[in-house]
Amino acid sequence: MKTQSKTGIVEPESLESVFHMEITEVYFAQQRLGKIYEKMAAAAQHTELKKVFEQQVHNTTLQISRMTKCLEMLDLKPDSVYADVIDGLIEVAEDIIEDFSKGSVRDTALIATAQKIEHYGISAYGTLRTLATLMGRVQCAQLLEENKDEEAETDETLTRLSMDINQKALEA
Repeated sequence: MKTQSKTGIVEPESLESVFHMEITEVYFAQQRLGKIYEKMAAAAQHTELKKVFEQQVHNTTLQISRMTKCLEMLDLKPDSVYADVIDGLIEVAEDIIEDFSKGSVRDTALIATAQKIEHYGISAYGTLRTLATLMGRVQCAQLLEENKDEEAETDETLTRLSMDINQKALEA
């Protein structure tokens, strides 16, 4: 597989080509995630959960901006690709919004899906950070670490909120 950079072709089976493939997938996944987090915020009943989802819309914009900076540092352009994992999770979130009545049970299901999305982000950004470090792109690695840290923080917040929300769902 050859990937295109602004200055030429990235060699296949190189660390840079793997990085390019991975960051492109995450880049386009994040663009779709902003929209679903808006829908999840509107669908959530719990006030704090709404705020977490609204913050994720903002974080997603920041994360895309950081990835854009990394791509520019490496003189690469993202290729348009599908992120099947994220597309599947987005579909699950949309089904939850459509199929569940507003309330704590829906909130529990939204948290479960959001945590899967966050775990994807933690893993993806951790991998990208490691690759950027190996390629000697320290500034890029730092930006990707910021993205990973935001994802981990959101996951921890969702875990904390789930204690209360899941109990309410149990009692519903």
